[in-house]
Amino acid sequence: MNFIQVSKMEQKVTSPSFFRIIEEKTIKPGQYSKLLVSIPEIGLVSILAARKLIKDLKMERVGFAVSEPTSVIIRYENKKPEPMIRLFARDDILLLLYEAPLTSLMLIPLANLIIRLIEEKNIELPIMLASAPSQNRMSKGDEELTIIGAPVGDLAVKTLEEAGIKVVDNGTLSGPFAYVLNNMLIKKKAALVLLSETFPTPFAADPGSAAKLLKALAKILGRENEIDERELLERAEELRMEMRKLEKAMSVSLPKEVSELYT
Repeated sequence: MNFIQVSKMEQKVTSPSFFRIIEEKTIKPGQYSKLLVSIPEIGLVSILAARKLIKDLKMERVGFAVSEPTSVIIRYENKKPEPMIRLFARDDILLLLYEAPLTSLMLIPLANLIIRLIEEKNIELPIMLASAPSQNRMSKGDEELTIIGAPVGDLAVKTLEEAGIKVVDNGTLSGPFAYVLNNMLIKKKAALVLLSETFPTPFAADPGSAAKLLKALAKILGRENEIDERELLERAEELRMEMRKLEKAMSVSLPKEVSELYT
């Protein structure tokens, strides 16, 4: 591969147009004030929480995103083909559910997809859902798990304060969400990463952590009466079985969003 070919590849990977957004229903700028983002990572915490949120709020699929790398995979649910990267919505909430393999090649394109949605749709507060792998999880019950927020901007800080969620004191984040936070910091806009403590083992779905994350998210959204996180705990073993196929698909590339938050 020569220098020109490498340059073209790098340009494409960093291009905001790497992903193509297909709107099945028109997503008007300013229609949604919040963008929730869920990706496959350690514990599959945000995936479990997002799926439950979609179910409880009866969110409607309004679009999906495609790219050349992710188009080599297609999935079926209940005998119907489903995109790997879907957009759901209800009221003032837009949700990006990313269930495609997340290799190092895809980190910047995913971050740019999130930024593009924020900017094109005039999102007031993006909330990215993540997990914080911790050795302490091994000895903690589900109710004892720590939820922590990494905010950028006054609105994000205020949102955490009003929900009674601890703000990270010292630590580092890495991955696509960190890229988005840096971008929002430069532009003096608000963004928030919400993290739930999970097992350090990368291939174990953690419904307990997802329940804790969902409970905190429900408080932020003011939807406590509509979201029931207890089902995640009641169906924990069943959900672990359901997640095994997704775990296998993602096992090579599950990113570690957080380092040194729990030491």
